[in-house]
Amino acid sequence: MKHPKEYFKISVLLYKKQMGLISDEEEILLSDWKEESVDNIDICNRLTSDLNIAEKQNDYQKIDSHIAWEKLQTKIKFRSVRGKNKVLNLLKYAAVLLLPLAIGSLSVYQVMNNRDNYCETVVNQVVPGTSKASLVLSNGKVINLEEKRDTLIEGHLLNKDNTLTYLTDAHDLAKASVKWDKLIVPVGGEYHLQLVDGTKVWLNSDSELRYTNQTVGKQRVVYLKGEAFFDVSKDKEHPFIVRTKNMDVKVYGTEFNVMAYDDEDICQTTLLEGSVNVDLKNANEMIQSAMLKPDMQMEYLRGDLKGKVRYVNASLYSGWKDGLFQFNNENLGSILRKISRWYNVKFFTQNQSIQNIRFSGEMERFEDFATILNLLELGSNVQFKVQGDVVIVRSKN
Repeated sequence: MKHPKEYFKISVLLYKKQMGLISDEEEILLSDWKEESVDNIDICNRLTSDLNIAEKQNDYQKIDSHIAWEKLQTKIKFRSVRGKNKVLNLLKYAAVLLLPLAIGSLSVYQVMNNRDNYCETVVNQVVPGTSKASLVLSNGKVINLEEKRDTLIEGHLLNKDNTLTYLTDAHDLAKASVKWDKLIVPVGGEYHLQLVDGTKVWLNSDSELRYTNQTVGKQRVVYLKGEAFFDVSKDKEHPFIVRTKNMDVKVYGTEFNVMAYDDEDICQTTLLEGSVNVDLKNANEMIQSAMLKPDMQMEYLRGDLKGKVRYVNASLYSGWKDGLFQFNNENLGSILRKISRWYNVKFFTQNQSIQNIRFSGEMERFEDFATILNLLELGSNVQFKVQGDVVIVRSKN
């Protein structure tokens, strides 16, 4: 049993067994599943040992699904990264399996029971993003990097393993003229870039980075739209500057994440290692300056008079480059925009209040789209209706 949808089906059988609604045929299916492995037996025992839904049905129906999700995360850790062993994946889905039991509403069974055809349709139509990007050279030439894999471009750009690497050495660089290139990552894409100075950049979906092969004065300057993670090569003589619409981030050598999408009201700089100086600007006028230390973040709501500096778990804001969606009490509107960019779908919410629902959880970015929606439904009291590449979001109430 490898597909998470099968685990949802087993959760329904466990629920029906607890409620005394299970048929003889279903009882056999559940028994057969348990006998497939010791892990399956352990999951069933762990999920049912401290739950008596028949006695507590009224209480469970009143549970706030977001609070339930928060509590369950502390009970069963389900962090799972591509390539880790199957036990971690099993624990992740054990947490998913527990949710319908904890929420304890028969409507969960009814929803899941009617989703089979829907899930198959969604999985076939919507797929996760891939490594893809376009390179725009200073002379205007556009190169599709998907079509130039394992290729040396223009004699000094190596495109290999989903990474574009600039190979120009210091001697050649001294004689070269300043040229500005641009890397554009579309919706449903991501790409990795290594600049001439050794700085590494991970570009997220719907992002672009404009950069040069030379210093600008005594600075290394790049211009960002969207989101990127930077691992900046150390050079005390030439600070590295990331310019966005509302933030200038100045560093000498460090690791940090910058999120500056045009369709987001909030922009953020989050520091993992080293130190950075962040200048906030509004219409090119500086309004605030702050020095960040590891696990600090500068967040700015466009239009405000100043930003907020706070301590955070910085790794939660860079998990996307390692194939993870990580949400910590984040509003659903922001979450749906992130999922939209990666799966290349459009979400329409029934009302503004849905976008303000808070959600916490961790999911793989390369997970089936149906599983992503299932987790969001069970953890945030909403339901999704898919029509092609459009997803309608409604409240369950």
